[in-house]
Amino acid sequence: METKAKIKKKIIRIVLTLAAILLLKGLFAWSTRFIDFYFHRWYNWSSVAFRQVTGIVPFSVGDVIYIAWIVTIVFFLLKLCYKLIRFSWADAGLLLLRGVHFIFKLYLAFLILWGFNYERNAPLFDTGLVTGSFSTRQLYQLSDTLLQLVNKEKANLGDTILATVPDSTGTPLFKKAVTAYAAAAVKWPAFRYQVPSIKPAMFGEWLNYPGVTGYLNPFTGEAQVNTTAPPVLQPFVICHEIAHQLGYAPEEDANFVGYLAATSIPDSHFRYAANFDMFLYSVRQLAYRDTTLAKEMWSRAVPGVKTDYKNIIAFYEQYTGKVEDYSAVLYDRYLKANKQDKGIRSYSEVTGWLIAYFKIR
Repeated sequence: METKAKIKKKIIRIVLTLAAILLLKGLFAWSTRFIDFYFHRWYNWSSVAFRQVTGIVPFSVGDVIYIAWIVTIVFFLLKLCYKLIRFSWADAGLLLLRGVHFIFKLYLAFLILWGFNYERNAPLFDTGLVTGSFSTRQLYQLSDTLLQLVNKEKANLGDTILATVPDSTGTPLFKKAVTAYAAAAVKWPAFRYQVPSIKPAMFGEWLNYPGVTGYLNPFTGEAQVNTTAPPVLQPFVICHEIAHQLGYAPEEDANFVGYLAATSIPDSHFRYAANFDMFLYSVRQLAYRDTTLAKEMWSRAVPGVKTDYKNIIAFYEQYTGKVEDYSAVLYDRYLKANKQDKGIRSYSEVTGWLIAYFKIR
């Protein structure tokens, strides 16, 4: 009888949690005042508050939480199997309801702390730029513009592979990225980055199997950077993750804001990384439309740029396999569930913002 009472209470709590989720989604759909409150007050305040707390801790609090959840899930499944083996159906049902309630609470926390940022169209308001569809000619011109910048910065660095990161913590690059955002905020005040909280990911090399270079922890506000990823990528990855911290949730938006920040300082490592990354996106999109034009574009890259690209491919080839395939599918579904209809391909949609930024017509 006691178990049945607990089941009823748990069902009521699940219904209330689900009602809270639906209420918040309804407010976002119908109330512009609520939208404005979330974006410009609540998220600004809560994200800074979380970074103030997590920034004090030298290691990734979010990764510790993830590890704790993994351990909890393992014990949960073991306990559930034990209940089922013993035919304790009521206890097993209660346990399942607790699991469902936990998932709903987690999703509610995700929406409140981060998830609703997928609803905003921040670059439009924060930069004044308007993006839209673009032609193959515009895409070719963008690729050509970025290639010239890539070749120029590679010449400034010396036509060699980018030097390794100074230390495994990534601290020097983290500090330089903060400086980059301070410079960008002079022109775009919305890019003001207060109370940095950037950490090297605890999972390190394991992240190379699914091809993860960085991620934002939505529950702690920390920007996580995989410092074992190819050094040539890391300066831009850091700027991309900081953009997420500022509330630019869609991947194309974070790419664009990260690009503007990374190119706001006269540091060839950051400028090269940003232009190199954006060039790869643009020439890849160009290849979808015209492979001949894309090959012609690549032929004009200086040897050092081609070497960097080959080294990146060689680096990830040692990690490729089923893990990467499965993680790509899961992440693609996650993005689509959060209104990024093109899934993983949404990263490449930054080309539209760049065409508007460079005023390519």
